[in-house]
Amino acid sequence: MEQTVDHSSRDAALIARICKADQKALEILYRHYYNQLARFITRVTFREDIIDEVINDVMFVVWEKAVSYDKECKPSTWIFGIAFNKARQAARDSNRNSEESLDDLDADNSYFEEDNDKLKQLEMTDWLTPALEQLTADQRAVIELTYFQGLPYHEIAVLMDCPENTVKTRMHHAKKKLAVLLNESN
Repeated sequence: MEQTVDHSSRDAALIARICKADQKALEILYRHYYNQLARFITRVTFREDIIDEVINDVMFVVWEKAVSYDKECKPSTWIFGIAFNKARQAARDSNRNSEESLDDLDADNSYFEEDNDKLKQLEMTDWLTPALEQLTADQRAVIELTYFQGLPYHEIAVLMDCPENTVKTRMHHAKKKLAVLLNESN
């Protein structure tokens, strides 16, 4: 828990510096969130071709709207809220199929942080991706934000601009559908 607090404090300090037009602070925040945002955007849209564009859009909003950041919420919740809206907008605006498979990701897997669990993450993605593709974008977002980003339901509700009970309902339906799909694949 201390690590999360340290990250939140550090990120809030970076946002405060961004309010003063500190480009270096934006670069640090960008590097810190890139992998997490790339994974989140991929989970929501299944479109690797829009990841960099969406992340750049997110960071532009952070740059432009840093003064409006509500210090009551965690910086990650604010940033992922922007990312959720930008990813959905990009998917809607695109003429291409928004349900592309993650199987086409580059072999270097540059979207995942370098760590000892990289292979396990990739194996889980290969196993889980076909089932996740069957969920709605909102259900995938709830799964990603809960299990991979560690956000509680009340923060996800703020991020997705919906009641907490809607988040719980989406999670319930997503788990139910995943259970059926994953049992079928065994």
